[in-house]
Amino acid sequence: MWASGRFHIQGRVSRGFEAVRETFIENFSRRRELGGACCVFHRGEKVVDLWGGIRNKRTGEPWEENTMVVVHSATKGLAAMTLAIAHSRGWLDYEERVCKYWPEFAQQGKERITVRQLLAHQAGLFAIDRRPAG
Repeated sequence: MWASGRFHIQGRVSRGFEAVRETFIENFSRRRELGGACCVFHRGEKVVDLWGGIRNKRTGEPWEENTMVVVHSATKGLAAMTLAIAHSRGWLDYEERVCKYWPEFAQQGKERITVRQLLAHQAGLFAIDRRPAG
């Protein structure tokens, strides 16, 4: 366990991954992080498993090894990178219609939407938060 100021960092870091621990600690000491966790697998082995700080600002409850969190938009960066690689390798054309790659997408008036329009949020798609009748 590492302590610095008001926060405590717990967990383990394999040799060669100490920089991850130092960066994690900086999130608290320099970036004013309240609480968090970081777990990294490398070649199928867990090499970083860290957690620390608080999970509830009001009560000061500590962040624990198994603290549950809601993750928002965590895959957007990886998805964008994957699509950019696919494009650079000629597997995906931004100007092509989405239904070329995903035929089921071409329903309810969506058959002309291009990959570029979809990725740029210009396809005019929206969601309504209600249950279907029946």
